[in-house]
Amino acid sequence: MAAPFERRELPEQGFFGRLFGRVNREGLLAEVEAALADAEDWAAVPRAAIAAIEANYGGTLLADARDETMALVCRAADALSPQQIVEGGVARLKALGAALGVGPEAEAVAHARAERALAEAAAILIADDELGEADRASFAAAAEACGFTPETVAPILAEAASARLKAEIEAAVADGLLTAEEEARIEALGQALGARLEIAPEMQETLRHARRLWQIEAGTPEPVASPIDLPRTEACLFAGYGQVLEPRTRGKKAFTHSYGAGDIVLTSKRLIFNGGDKNFAIRLNTVVSFEAFDDGVEVRRASGKPLTFALNLRDEWFARLFARVRRDAG
Repeated sequence: MAAPFERRELPEQGFFGRLFGRVNREGLLAEVEAALADAEDWAAVPRAAIAAIEANYGGTLLADARDETMALVCRAADALSPQQIVEGGVARLKALGAALGVGPEAEAVAHARAERALAEAAAILIADDELGEADRASFAAAAEACGFTPETVAPILAEAASARLKAEIEAAVADGLLTAEEEARIEALGQALGARLEIAPEMQETLRHARRLWQIEAGTPEPVASPIDLPRTEACLFAGYGQVLEPRTRGKKAFTHSYGAGDIVLTSKRLIFNGGDKNFAIRLNTVVSFEAFDDGVEVRRASGKPLTFALNLRDEWFARLFARVRRDAG
């Protein structure tokens, strides 16, 4: 990394500056930077050397060029890598600030840079998706070297672990599905990192939806309570309320007949309508084809008219579940 300081030609004091006795700020800054550039180690330049330059110009960096002086400190901080920051860089920046007469201000810069470096260090520590006691001890030692207490630095490590866990969750549900393996991996990662993630309501809903979608498409659909009695060999997978519709014709006029309202129950073997004017129990393996809607399904068998099982309330899972169990029924 390039040296943060360099020699520059010393600017001359302008006429009006000399006339009114103003401090030659540009000259002061140029000479101070030259002193830092000439030093073997800019962090080892003593305060006395800088004070002597200030005396020659009849001013101080703090009073006459505070912003420019802080720019020098920031330049030095930017020249240090995160590893250098946590391995003595904080002390060097503080020493530079003290030499320039801006100790408290430089300490704030060093603290901010150290916090950023520790965040990067935390991300590196958990890159292997583990965070053991040895890792925590190393991080605590680096934090202490930067002047952080264990209490103040704990959130940095926790935030890095939470960010890693959040990234794992987002990657898992990127395809809209959350498999059992993905969920187990997320759980194991959270335990390995000791991460506690506050999941926003929107993400909780995304997880719930992705988990349910996977269960329906590739996992094992969860049984629900049935409003009607079923044989022990059948599991109720969906229960809703609606009506069964059938297309009819009267002369040249086509219309839709409703068999009334009742329970619509999807089991592992049948699609059932219970109530209204007539009950239906269609075995899934007799369905030749079907068409899905956001509020129901229309089923066609080898004989007879197609029947539409229409829910009173839209439910995105009903048609998906029907397609899944019909496929399983062969």
